[in-house]
Amino acid sequence: MSFFVSLVTLNCWAIAQPWPFGSKDRKERLKRLVDALEESDYDIVTLQEIWSEKDFDKISTNLAHVYPYSHYFHSGFTGSGTCILSKYMIVSTLVHRYSLNGFAHHIHRGDWFGGKVVGLAELNVKGLRVAIYTTHLHAEYNRDNDLYLPHRISQAFELAQFLDHTSRSSDFVILTGDFNIEPEDLGYHIIAKIANLEDAWLKRPSTHGSNDNGMTCDRPDNCYTSKHQLKRWPEGKRIDYIMYQSGKKHIELVECLTCLDKIPGSKLNYSDHIGLHAKFTISTDNSFDTVECAPHGVSAKNCLLRSLEILEEGEVRALWDRRIFLAACFLLFALIVATLGIEAYFPYFTLLGALMRFGFTLIIAFCLWHGFIGLTIEMKALKETKSTMRELLKKL
Repeated sequence: MSFFVSLVTLNCWAIAQPWPFGSKDRKERLKRLVDALEESDYDIVTLQEIWSEKDFDKISTNLAHVYPYSHYFHSGFTGSGTCILSKYMIVSTLVHRYSLNGFAHHIHRGDWFGGKVVGLAELNVKGLRVAIYTTHLHAEYNRDNDLYLPHRISQAFELAQFLDHTSRSSDFVILTGDFNIEPEDLGYHIIAKIANLEDAWLKRPSTHGSNDNGMTCDRPDNCYTSKHQLKRWPEGKRIDYIMYQSGKKHIELVECLTCLDKIPGSKLNYSDHIGLHAKFTISTDNSFDTVECAPHGVSAKNCLLRSLEILEEGEVRALWDRRIFLAACFLLFALIVATLGIEAYFPYFTLLGALMRFGFTLIIAFCLWHGFIGLTIEMKALKETKSTMRELLKKL
């Protein structure tokens, strides 16, 4: 006996702040997304960048008659932005916040404040235990000088390990989300090889007559793609994925295609990303033999060895950052001391001097916190990831 399971994933780009600080056309796009999901036949929906819990509440309430089960994965200051809607009962949930999430002083980036996570929802699908994972990894920002690469490699490895250790009793496993990594990137291979996952887009059964290249972000036909992005990626990027793995039951991919692109009757797109849809057939035949698979030999080993090099580079950078932040503390403290008596000679400088010293004091406090606490946390997280990778290498 077999049955079908259909799901879709979309990064909604829904920063709940006025434009240009927030996401353009957010309310209209989310409203139309609800309309599209209401008319669809998807069984499971995973969304990313739903930064406002009010937006999630509105979406889940308006779709409750279609998707009676929903969950938002809470994390960080602004929220993780990840959530799931399901026609099937959510039996339990679990969230893992990545140990490295960027830097607190990079206020212009939202990753640290969001607290990126991988969320697990265990569903009861016709009596089977189905593990659905959704995640949103740290953004790349600058491919030529990727300051966050050690963090993103660490996140990819944590994701693979989390999935491997929490899915062993599941009948089948599906991972969805915005990975912010392309198929040729090291992080992609870490996730696929360490967790033994298949990429649904690459495994789709039929591509005959299709002009769809699978790009999900920075596409030339998306109204939110900037000219700069088009110049760098003329055809767009494939950074949103659905990956899967048979567990105790056999799972077979029926189709995988992009969706939720242009809003019907509008010039707008649902998001700056487009959605990805996959349909699977699940066999309930108990004669299916599961095989315990180790990570793919040499390829996984090479990935881990290269990852260790990147993490070590991250440790070196963190040590230099500590020296820079502590040096800044001494410099600013010296400026405060040097200006303590300046008001006696320049009375008009009294207010400005007081404000300047107050500002310097705040900066010193942050530099001390980041230099001694923030960077220590980062170095320990990098060290732990390296240690776990070395343990795994012993088995390969």
